[in-house]
Amino acid sequence: MQDPLFPAHPTRTHDVDDGQFPGIPGYRFERRLGSGGMATVYLAIQESLDRPVAIKVTERHALQDETSKQRFENEARTIAKLSHTGIVGIHEVGRTNDGRMYYIMPHLANGDLSQRDLRDDETQIKDVLRVLLQALGYAHVQGIVHRDVKEENVLFDAQDRPHLTDFGIATSKRDTSRLTSAGLSVGSSGYMAPEQARGEEVDGRADLYSVGVLAYSLLTGDLPFRSPDALGLALMHANDAIPRLPADKRHWQSFIDRAMAKSPAQRFGSAEQMLQALEKIQRGDDRVSPFLAFRTWGEALRQRSGKRDLALLALAIGLLIATGWYATREPATETTVADASTAPTTPPTEQPAEAPAKTPPAKAPAATRPAPAKPASEPEQAPDEPASEPEQEPAPPDDKPGQGSKKPARGKPSEVRQLPQKLKNWASRTFRRR
Repeated sequence: MQDPLFPAHPTRTHDVDDGQFPGIPGYRFERRLGSGGMATVYLAIQESLDRPVAIKVTERHALQDETSKQRFENEARTIAKLSHTGIVGIHEVGRTNDGRMYYIMPHLANGDLSQRDLRDDETQIKDVLRVLLQALGYAHVQGIVHRDVKEENVLFDAQDRPHLTDFGIATSKRDTSRLTSAGLSVGSSGYMAPEQARGEEVDGRADLYSVGVLAYSLLTGDLPFRSPDALGLALMHANDAIPRLPADKRHWQSFIDRAMAKSPAQRFGSAEQMLQALEKIQRGDDRVSPFLAFRTWGEALRQRSGKRDLALLALAIGLLIATGWYATREPATETTVADASTAPTTPPTEQPAEAPAKTPPAKAPAATRPAPAKPASEPEQAPDEPASEPEQEPAPPDDKPGQGSKKPARGKPSEVRQLPQKLKNWASRTFRRR
């Protein structure tokens, strides 16, 4: 039975495949661009329009594999349904003279993302991720999950604009046929979400996980996990803690952590939500307190090594530093509060009214200056006269009220200054028990 999507061409002697290139009427093949397990992509010239195109042709052995044929046809149908500036379009589908299926796409001449080093260009990284998220968001709304987002599948056109390509293993909610058996994983192991690696049914959040891996790779120049085999990589994606970014990229960490969360429920709910988070990333704006930084580091250390003692020690150090940081900031804030509260004091008419009530007994001895002998007699009356010190406080109101209010403010955070010692005691008790 003939496939309506890929009708066979009648064989023409001058277009027969010569062994090097396939034979497709109206196209002159120039060279091979790349190949995979199921198909090869060629650069060709469309003679009628004299324009370069890319032609993806199935391999001969794929003709004997019904699943491979269905997957190739599924890719062509999927791309034909999508019309987005960030997704590579499709010009034509058909069969070569020897019966192999093909489809024709625009030729994107500026290579793929794996050929570029963007570690020092965060602006371009955001530009690429923005286009990918917009393209994936559009595809997800159409019910299509790409399942193979990676650097090699992001191509650049002549204007250096990125495009998502290779929907060969994409799934569609509208397509009732299943080309992947339950429990069998498909995709690229280095970018694959944990649930996809387990062969479970996936949704758009699996693509967002791959975008998170892609973002990590663009920022650091390496994948977050490395293993010599696919099973080892799948286990690392499922169990290992998400690696920490370098210090100069830490403002991306919360974005990466959420995108690469192990559970789909903890990731961004949609490409649009992830895009909004991307737009909020700004260098230096994601500063966190020492307490939060050490807590995050301590959790990562505990997940990696499995040693709770080291994690507790890290948390204790983080708490000590955070407390010291807070204590050094507190006097300044309290002083300003004290200044603000004392600056606009009571009206000047009320101060003379209070002065006669308290100061007449204190001013009489202050006026008779011979009383320097009183400091010598004070040690004898010290138990009886604790109130002599509070009586000296009303005297400064004659000078400057603001100066007397700053001294009590500096001694205010006494509880904060006691925290380091309490934390030290807690840490010593905790590790002594272990």
